Amino acid sequence: MEPSELSSDAFAFPCRDDGSSTALSPPVVISVLASILERHIARNERALAAASGDDDGDDAGDDSSAAATNRRRVRAFESGTELDMSLRAFLERFSRYAHVSPAVYVVAYAYLDRLRRGDAGVRVARGNAQRLLTAAILVASKFVEDRNYSNAHFAAVGGLSAAELGALELDFLFLMEFRLNVCASVFRSYCRHLEREVSPGGGYRVERRIEKTLVCAGQARAQQAQRRQAAAA
Repeated sequence: MEPSELSSDAFAFPCRDDGSSTALSPPVVISVLASILERHIARNERALAAASGDDDGDDAGDDSSAAATNRRRVRAFESGTELDMSLRAFLERFSRYAHVSPAVYVVAYAYLDRLRRGDAGVRVARGNAQRLLTAAILVASKFVEDRNYSNAHFAAVGGLSAAELGALELDFLFLMEFRLNVCASVFRSYCRHLEREVSPGGGYRVERRIEKTLVCAGQARAQQAQRRQAAAA
């Protein structure tokens, strides 16, 4: 994607701090994330090819129940088939048919990064992109949005059955170890990361306001203490 296609409100979110509306540009958000994910997939495919050439059956040596369960959960996303459309077109379906907001895409990207860094080391590849992205967007939408379409609707948008997506959602949650909270500071760090990915030289800024206030645990405790003090006074 050429930098000239981007604009300063490429990642605009629906609501400002004062409650006023701001124009959304979901196609631009999707183009940016699709471009980043395509590069990640290409890198991951090369790493997987190299790993398969050096595979001496190390996984078989780890017979712990937790490791075996994680491997099973990871394999559930490996359908063996690749998307029959571009990654951008696939991501755009969720904006068009499930009204997924730009904030959801950013949070879903944060979840994928957590999976990559986790014990299971889940990475987006050609063979798991459809299932993994659908599950990530579904879970992120439930975290960010107050209202959502049903799992069956998300499944239809992602080209899966409702039962299949339900099972994948559960596998996704366990692989994430149910660490779904993305607080404001973490959200902003991913915005900065996306800015660097899109425009290494600077010049573009990701809008950091979203509909739902994301508060870190420490901030929440501080706010509760302030409210108790105010009530006591």
